[in-house]
Parts: sequence; structure tokens; C-alpha cells
Amino acid sequence: MEKYDSEKQFNILLRRYKEIEVLSDEAELLRDDFNDAEQEALNYCNRTDLDIGMASSVRDLAKIRFNQRDTEGETSRSEGGVSQSFEEGIPKKIRSQLNSYRVARARKLS
Repeated sequence: MEKYDSEKQFNILLRRYKEIEVLSDEAELLRDDFNDAEQEALNYCNRTDLDIGMASSVRDLAKIRFNQRDTEGETSRSEGGVSQSFEEGIPKKIRSQLNSYRVARARKLS
């Protein structure tokens, strides 16, 4: 069974951004967004290790984070007749993909 390889998954993501040079500042920003996306997926799923099946969701989440850079805190924006709205947190499509990897947490009964 194939294990999740963070470096391999990042390189797959980086290849999708053909205009970003491998050792550039933008690649480092993408790396930061990718690392944050991995952590966000782990937190959402209550896990300590990523499963290989979560890889595409992590990459999608990193792309969203990278593409929304400099719009942190905004829920919508309108410029020159063009309106954009941003979904807060993990988008519904990605959440539905990650739901099968969620682990229930045991809670203490009071």
C-alpha cells in the first residue's frame, strides 16, 4: 500500500503551476500554503498522519489558499464591475472528500 509522501505531493502541485520556477519565492509561498493545507486537513480529520487518499484534497486546498493569497479576511470583493466571493474555511467539495477520512474523537463523560 502506498504511503502519503509530502514531497511527492508538493511536486505534483508545483508542476501544475508551470509559471512558477522551482526555487523561486513563489514556490516557497506555495510550499507554505501546501504545508498549511496538510495541517488543516489533519485537523479537520482528527488525524496525526495523512492517508494517500487525502492527497488530492490537500493539493486542492493548497491551490485555493495560494490563489486567494492577499485576500485574507475578505468574504467578497468587487472591482471594476467584477465581483468575487470567497468561501470561508474548507470548501464544501473538499470537506465532502475528506469526510471519509475523519476519525471520531472520544469525549469524556461528565
